[in-house]
Amino acid sequence: MNLVTLAAWCAALFLAATLFSHTVALRLVLLFAGTALVLAAALRARLRDGKEIAFTPPLLIPFALWAGWAALSLAWTIDPGITRKELQNEVGYTLLAYWLCFVGAQAASAPRLFVAIGALGAVAVCAVALREIWFTTPGATLLLYGGPGAFPSTLLILLPCTLAIAWYAARRKRHVVMSFSIALLALYVVAGYAVQNRVFWFAVGVQIVLFAFLLLVCAPASSAPNRHTRPFVLTLAALAVAGAAVIVVKVQGDRLGATPSEMREDTRFTLWQSVLDRIAERPLAGSGFGRGMLRRGLRNELNNPQLWHSHNQLLDTALQLGWTGLALLLLLFGWTAWLGWGLVCSRNEVAFACGFALLAVLAGMVIRNMTDVLWVRQSALLYWGAVGVLLAWGMRARSPAPAR
Repeated sequence: MNLVTLAAWCAALFLAATLFSHTVALRLVLLFAGTALVLAAALRARLRDGKEIAFTPPLLIPFALWAGWAALSLAWTIDPGITRKELQNEVGYTLLAYWLCFVGAQAASAPRLFVAIGALGAVAVCAVALREIWFTTPGATLLLYGGPGAFPSTLLILLPCTLAIAWYAARRKRHVVMSFSIALLALYVVAGYAVQNRVFWFAVGVQIVLFAFLLLVCAPASSAPNRHTRPFVLTLAALAVAGAAVIVVKVQGDRLGATPSEMREDTRFTLWQSVLDRIAERPLAGSGFGRGMLRRGLRNELNNPQLWHSHNQLLDTALQLGWTGLALLLLLFGWTAWLGWGLVCSRNEVAFACGFALLAVLAGMVIRNMTDVLWVRQSALLYWGAVGVLLAWGMRARSPAPAR
């Protein structure tokens, strides 16, 4: 077993660990061990002039620009302690996760390894979520699945990846993998409904529409729907989106029925106006990198302990790093979308599946964070790990190495 294969094991187990909230120590052990293996493999490849494994992942330029501006904010941050801690967690650890998963995913056994361990982790986290939501008293819940905030973000990363696997397995007539993937998708639906999050279902609808659009417009000629199957694809997509809309209405009714009348007004609009006023005070540089940088001021102004950050990823980035930081973050997202679009247009089935999953994961993450700021901690690690795996597989399928 070579170093890259060992790194692949660390990366796959690391991604499975990020599905759960109380696995911080395990995540760090796997992350550091995997990174050490990647460094050793890179050194060995350099000494031997090996070119089979790509050790330089894409997205480094936009990531470095965004991360560099975040690091520069140490010079003007209003709380250096928060900024230093967030730079470690949200820049350092995420970069290592991205690099580890990108390199580890290139091992020969990586596809089977990542899919098998990922599937077991997905079943486990959904089972834990359903048990805690349905069969545990509210005061005794441990939120091992991440809670109603992080768990929908997890599902929005797992769902498009599983859908891409199901589609590819159907193309290759691997019926066992396809059937298990479809069962996993059904489990996500049940778990997503149990957590009672409205934005989750809106994001799911967008991901389904995106898959149908890409399948009809960009799929390789050998696997694109013909004039007989196109109506079937459109009908399934329409039914899925309609089902998501019905669930949104049902969840909204359930939430309103369980909420006292004096608490039904959405306070986020008032919060966002307050955040915009504070951004105007430091429009270019912001207040310093780190979620909740102005938590005391927001809580006191709005008299609500839950409103300690912007509840919108874009506004919170502008609050932390100014409009400059927001522009760099949008550059990072746009670059990711451009790479995903290149994969879906490559006329290779593996690259198409990875490109769709990458675009859908990005779309789901952006939509989920329109009403919250959850692109942090386990959600950020899972996001960057999934991006690394999808880019590694997609780019390798589009331009396979001669040795493969």
